[in-house]
Amino acid sequence: MRFKDKHVIVTGGGTGIGKAIVHRFAREGARVVVANRNADNGNRVVEEVRAEGGTAMFIRTDVADASAIENLVSEAAGRFGPVDVAVSNAAISEQVSSALEISIEEWDRVFAINARGSFLFCRVCAQSMIDSGVQGSIVTIGSLVARGSKMAVGAYPSSKAAVVQFTKNLAKCLAPMGIRVNCVSPGVVATEIYANVEKEMMMNPGAFAEWLVEESVKNGQLLIARPGRAEEIASAVVFLASDEASYITAQNLSVDGGMDWCW
Repeated sequence: MRFKDKHVIVTGGGTGIGKAIVHRFAREGARVVVANRNADNGNRVVEEVRAEGGTAMFIRTDVADASAIENLVSEAAGRFGPVDVAVSNAAISEQVSSALEISIEEWDRVFAINARGSFLFCRVCAQSMIDSGVQGSIVTIGSLVARGSKMAVGAYPSSKAAVVQFTKNLAKCLAPMGIRVNCVSPGVVATEIYANVEKEMMMNPGAFAEWLVEESVKNGQLLIARPGRAEEIASAVVFLASDEASYITAQNLSVDGGMDWCW
C-alpha cells in the first residue's frame, strides 16, 4: 500500500499498459483517475478497479487538447485532492511506418498525441504540484525505439524520442521543487499499439509482437525470449513513482527483456 490515499492520474488508462498501470496503483491504495479518449474503455477499467475494492474515476480526455488537459487536472484535483503522481502514457502509432510515405497529416497526428500530449499533461500536472506544495512524481512512457528505430522508421519512434528528452528537461526544471520526473521505455509488449503495423504488414491481430520476438531472438538482440507483459511495465512505473525511488530522477528505464544491450 505504498500509495494509500495518494492521487494518481494515468492518461491512456483504458487499455494495454495504461490499464495495467491503473490497476497496479489502485491495488496499492491510490485514488486513480483514468484519463482516456474512449469512454467505454475508460469506464470499463474504473468498474474493474471498483470491483476489486479500489477507488477510481474516469474523465474523458484528448491529451492533444490543452483546454482538455486543464479541465482534466482541475476536475481530478477537485474530486481526489492535489495530484501526487502523474503518468503520461497515452500514445498512438501511425498508419504507415515509412518516413518517406507517411503523410504530413499523419505525422502531425502522431506527434500531437505522443509528444504534444505528454508535454501538455506533464506541465499542467507539474504546475498543480507546485501550487499545492506537493513533492510528487511524474512518469512518462517512452519506447525502446526512441533510442534506435530498427524496424520502426516513421513518426512513432521520433515522437517517443521527443518524450524521452522532454522528460529529462522537465526533471531539471522541477528538481528544485522536489518533484521527480522519470521515463519508462518498454520493449516488445503485446498491446493494441501494434494494430496499425499489423494491418500494414497484413498480419493477424496480436501477431506482430510474436514475430518481432522471434526475429530479435534469431538476431541475438533479445535476451529474455518472450514479449513483455503490461504488468511488468506497470511495476517499473510504480517503483519510479514510489518513495523507494526517492533519489532517482531524469532517468530513462528500459524494461525490454535485455533488447537494449546491443543498441
